[in-house]
Amino acid sequence: MFPKERRKQILEMVNASGFATVENLSKHFGVSVDSIRKDLKVLQNEGKIKREYGGALKVDEPPVEEAPSTPAAVAEREAVVEQGRRDVAARAWLEINDGDAIFLGVSRTNVYLADLIAAGDKRLIVTTNMIDVLQRLAGNPKVTALATGGYLNVLNNGFTGPACISLLEPLLFSKAFLGTCGVDLGTSAVLATTTDDGKVDDQVLKNASYRFLLADHEKFSIHNGYRFASISDFTAVITDSNDHSVLRAIAATGTPVLC
Repeated sequence: MFPKERRKQILEMVNASGFATVENLSKHFGVSVDSIRKDLKVLQNEGKIKREYGGALKVDEPPVEEAPSTPAAVAEREAVVEQGRRDVAARAWLEINDGDAIFLGVSRTNVYLADLIAAGDKRLIVTTNMIDVLQRLAGNPKVTALATGGYLNVLNNGFTGPACISLLEPLLFSKAFLGTCGVDLGTSAVLATTTDDGKVDDQVLKNASYRFLLADHEKFSIHNGYRFASISDFTAVITDSNDHSVLRAIAATGTPVLC
């Protein structure tokens, strides 16, 4: 196959799935990794794809020029994001069974999940490093709420740092629900805002039998942060996204998607 024809097929594959890895393309076409990298470089120079470490991403359609944001427009967008978090929390609630010992990480979505737990009738042990979650759970006598302790991060009203990790080490959870500041589908990276937050979440992943990533649709457009895990480290991804390229990219990692 001539390189020009191969690049055409590569572009079709990237546009169909939203992403493609160098390794998979090399195996598919039976050529070297270096040849694929050269193809991707040509396609990027032509503006047809966006190269990421280890592969390529689909180039989004050029955005339509928008009028300056108004307070009403900003409020409407924030309402959509908050509803997405509520939808993710509602789906996560279905994964919790009576008698579970669970962990809720620092996440605005987990605050909504805590509201559902507080209003429910499931008998649970809930460990968290987020003070807002503890406050939501305080009124339900069927819920035993445990705080990790550690260094207080006043920005997210949660505990973090080495002390928090040490307190977590002996604790085991049937299920853990962790948020993220962003997910890079090109590298399957699950991101945290800081290294301390990421290391806390990494410890939780080691201690939980079932691990759920809570990611509303906006998280898949954020690629900056500290990588603490890969998508495949989770039992399932819970999201409100209906973007087929996003859902296909998650499924390609072998991790189920729950919507």
